[in-house]
Amino acid sequence: MKRVIGEAILPVICAWARRQEAAILRRGELLTEQAMQDARRIGVRHPERVRTLVVESVPPRLPSSLRKLAGRLRWGPTATAGMALGYGIFVRADQRHSRHLLLHELAHTAQYERLGFRPFLREYLCQCLTAGYPLGALETEAQRIARDLA
Repeated sequence: MKRVIGEAILPVICAWARRQEAAILRRGELLTEQAMQDARRIGVRHPERVRTLVVESVPPRLPSSLRKLAGRLRWGPTATAGMALGYGIFVRADQRHSRHLLLHELAHTAQYERLGFRPFLREYLCQCLTAGYPLGALETEAQRIARDLA
C-alpha cells in the first residue's frame, strides 16, 4: 500500500524537485575548494555542477499536495536543515557553515548520480514510507559518510 502511495505521488515530487533544482542552479553558489575536495572524496562525479542556496527554511516552497506527506515524514522548516535535489542543495541559513550538513547532502548528490534523478527519489520516498525517516538505507548511508568524513 505504501509503495502504491509513493508511486502515485512520485510525478508530483519529481516535477517539484526538478523546479527547485533548476532554481538552485540559477541562484546558488559554487562549492568552495574544500567542499569540492569533500565532494570528490564522497564520490560525486561532477562536483563542479553542484550549487548551494542558503534559504530561511527548507524546503522554501512546498506545494499543498505535498505538505501533508512532508508533515507525516517530519520534513519541513523546523526539522530540515538541508536538502539535496540532484546538483542543487538547499541549506537552511542557520546551518550555512555546517560542514557535516554539506557532507551529508553531497552524499545524497552522489546517490542521485549513481541511481538517476527519478529512481533516487522513488527509492528515497519508498524507504521513508516503509522504514521511516531517517531509517532508510539511503539516509543511513549519507549519515555514515558525513560522520566518517567530518
